[in-house]
Amino acid sequence: MKRLRHQLPLIALLVSLTASTRAFAEWKTIQQVSLGTAQVLEKGAGNFGVFAPLAYGITNRLTVETHPVYDLLLTVNASARYRIVDSTRWALSGTADFRQSFYNGSHSPGDLALGAIATVYLGDAWALTGALRAAEILNPATCYHQGFPQPTCVDPVNGETPSIDHGVAATATAHWLITPRDLLQLTATLRMRVSPVLARETPTVTAVWVHDFGRVHLMAGATAGEFFIGRMDALGFSEPGQNPYYFVTPVMPVVDAWFRF
Repeated sequence: MKRLRHQLPLIALLVSLTASTRAFAEWKTIQQVSLGTAQVLEKGAGNFGVFAPLAYGITNRLTVETHPVYDLLLTVNASARYRIVDSTRWALSGTADFRQSFYNGSHSPGDLALGAIATVYLGDAWALTGALRAAEILNPATCYHQGFPQPTCVDPVNGETPSIDHGVAATATAHWLITPRDLLQLTATLRMRVSPVLARETPTVTAVWVHDFGRVHLMAGATAGEFFIGRMDALGFSEPGQNPYYFVTPVMPVVDAWFRF
């Protein structure tokens, strides 16, 4: 798998981590925690964060959202979640996600994903959630210099041509509502390309604590996996005359704040 194709991976990482941790103001029970579970926002309610997306409840069953950070990076994006089943014991929603970058013209990467997310409630304080998505991924041609990927190319290079890959992503999440204002969340994510070749990304595990101050939520935690931050030569860490290589870290901090309106 060409893991280095993604644009601005650090920002994308922070966005994807914070997108699953928003919740209602002052949780009474675990059934009120939204996104990261199969729950949706109430009609007319919304969230907006530093890295978290702008989310809005169109109806009591449908929530839509977009990442302003991506939009500023010339990446059109939108997602929707429709709640199919909602009870005191479990919830089920269908999901749709779209993203297309124009950062490097029409040959930039994009993806479309459809899936489902289900949550089982274990009393008023615990919840277990599983999500599965199937994705169509635009995999543009890539230029190489000294063996390292460069910005995407218009013309095929080294026998590569733009293509559509098929992938899947699975997520498992556990929530513990310690108090009506304190939430712990543990999430594990695995992404794979299944066609044209089978390729698996390094799984990620994220643990975060969220405190509810009312309309303001603060989150802190860490995620473990394999994260490409940037090239060592671009950061000034490589020796003169050496081939550039990428800086990889196994752990990243997760910090964010978001607001309910």
